[in-house]
Amino acid sequence: MAPSWSELPSELLGVVYLHLRCLADRVYFAAICRSWRSAAAAAARARAISASPPPQLPWLLLLPSSGAPCFVSLLAGSSLRRLSLPYSAHGARLCGAHPGGWVAAAANGWRAYALVHVFSRAWVPLPDRMRLPRHGITTCLILRAVALSASPTSRGGCVAAALVSGVSNLAFVRPGMDRHWVASDAVNGLQDILYHHGEAAQGFHAVTNDEAVTVFVQEGGLPIAHDLRMVSRRYRMQRRPNAPAAWNPSSPAGAGVSRYLVESRGKLLMVVRHFPTVVQHGVRGGFEVLELAVEAALPSGGHSAASWVELEDGGLDGRVIFLARGCSRAFEASQFGEFKEGIYFLDDTSFDVSLALSCGGNFPCGDIGCYTGREIVSGIKGFPSEFQSTFSSPTWFYP
Repeated sequence: MAPSWSELPSELLGVVYLHLRCLADRVYFAAICRSWRSAAAAAARARAISASPPPQLPWLLLLPSSGAPCFVSLLAGSSLRRLSLPYSAHGARLCGAHPGGWVAAAANGWRAYALVHVFSRAWVPLPDRMRLPRHGITTCLILRAVALSASPTSRGGCVAAALVSGVSNLAFVRPGMDRHWVASDAVNGLQDILYHHGEAAQGFHAVTNDEAVTVFVQEGGLPIAHDLRMVSRRYRMQRRPNAPAAWNPSSPAGAGVSRYLVESRGKLLMVVRHFPTVVQHGVRGGFEVLELAVEAALPSGGHSAASWVELEDGGLDGRVIFLARGCSRAFEASQFGEFKEGIYFLDDTSFDVSLALSCGGNFPCGDIGCYTGREIVSGIKGFPSEFQSTFSSPTWFYP
């Protein structure tokens, strides 16, 4: 009689386990039976994989209107995988993600905000009120996208920045510490924000529709119990020729530009997306990748000259870039075998406040795809074209 699957040699099982690149596949492998779990543990110990897991590409996290939460792994083929989320996050609106398994969620559309760790079930609440220091009052706000300076449980502390709809369009908070968000002075034409560990300046970098960059850093020397204070510093930007506006009255209806910030190889990049991504009225969507070139370190309270420099050959140069407000990430394609370079984008060029207020309707998810550097491919392998959600748009999740 042929041996059962559970009786396969542990050495053979270990080889198979080490060839699985996706973290989810490794978890499923170890859950088959006791002998497979033992073989996986032995292989991990032999290669020190438990201490240094293989690099992971993000998962595309989906909260369908009906059915369980699920995800698509670009490393594991085209099948949908179920994902167990904390119960209160099942019908949440997702508005951000951070490496290590964290997502930002609004459990009740525009209230009950929290940072949720998908695997450990840790839950760090976020305020649903915003304080305006200039006026000494607090008001409601709607979170559009959340960016973090570090893991919410890091010893060095964490600050969250958010693109918001309200009296201001930008606010900051220390998760788990502050009772309300602190509003920043409104940044005209704010497009994206990201925490960047730059040589010239370290802090939250915000970009506007005229491609200006402002850096926000936490004011030091204050007691922990003191209200959070953020100090802004602005680069003196040299406007690049023919830079597109976020919206041009002469453009065809629905055509526009959206900008995203992403850190790659120690540099701050801006990805400019022209949409729609198909030819329409003679306008074709596409992408530009530019790098922030800074003449000198940004002084406290001062200005430093900077400019956006377009990278050669489309700017990919072996990168795999995933775009999302506040949480875009770049990876090296060479770390993932035969995985090709490209820019993966979601349907997030606009924000519908009525959906956040739970006024009914489906979140946008039709304009999802990949730019290969030569062409735009509609859809992502494994993403169901018929997907609909009244809870949240698809988002990237970084395990």
